Amino acid sequence: MNWRTKAAIQRALSRLPIGNEDIYYQLQRRFGNLRNPESPLAMFRDAAAPIFAELRDYGCPVSGARVLEVGTGHRVHMPLAFYLAGAGSIITLDLHPILKPDLVMQTVAELAEHEGEVARLFQSIAEPDAVSRRLRLLAEARSFAELAGIMRLEYLSPADATATNLPDHSVDIHFSHTVFEHIPGQVLVSILREASRVVTKSGLICHHIDLSDHFSHADPSISKINFLKFSSEQWRSIDNDRFGYQNRLRADDYAEIYKKAGQRILKWIDVVDPIALGAVTNGFPLAPEYRGIEASRLCTVVVRVISQALLP
Repeated sequence: MNWRTKAAIQRALSRLPIGNEDIYYQLQRRFGNLRNPESPLAMFRDAAAPIFAELRDYGCPVSGARVLEVGTGHRVHMPLAFYLAGAGSIITLDLHPILKPDLVMQTVAELAEHEGEVARLFQSIAEPDAVSRRLRLLAEARSFAELAGIMRLEYLSPADATATNLPDHSVDIHFSHTVFEHIPGQVLVSILREASRVVTKSGLICHHIDLSDHFSHADPSISKINFLKFSSEQWRSIDNDRFGYQNRLRADDYAEIYKKAGQRILKWIDVVDPIALGAVTNGFPLAPEYRGIEASRLCTVVVRVISQALLP
């Protein structure tokens, strides 16, 4: 879909007084990225398995861990991965209650059809027999409620990630995957400060952030930094706060957010898009607020951070 068409639809739906979430979901199912949902195996391979290995290497294995996920979305791919890798319990929270149990059950059915591959993906994290056993338990569930019980999964929505009401030092892993880019910077500081409160002294805070223009995911005709050509005023007339909001923060902005939140960064991974970098080098028309920033920082499209709270 042309990105401007998608943006216009999102803005129009955001103005509806009621029913906008249901309508948007139905449009996604018929025409958008939920029409043919991406296989969970891709996320397990490209995100879950390497992230779990990193957490283990920094002293916080997933096995037995109490996990808090920020930003549930329509499905629970990452909570499923945490459970299969041996997590003890999982809380997933979201500002808006958009979880779709039917999509979750479809995901589990697909995973069950690829039991051997799932076990292999996590073989460096957990015993393959244990992964297979957990997956078979999930496949036997006949409802989302039953599935959540097996996983020891608690879904909280609407919920505020800046004020979770969880006890101090009650989780081992504070986590999100492609969520921070949809949250304003000042709110991210508060979320990370709350993470410092709820995570144990030996726990870890891990967030995988997609800094690319998300409209490029559906419209390959535009660059992953296409949104950087628009001024803040122009972008406000395109983007919207309800569906698909993108904060457009760059890598250095996130570094400052972590500093303000009082986080000790253990691992920082960033990925620069070479096509975007070439475009900037060759005169890509940047909005005034992005001019003068180092090209590689502008064109960083993925950031993954593992951090700890600074001890008093």
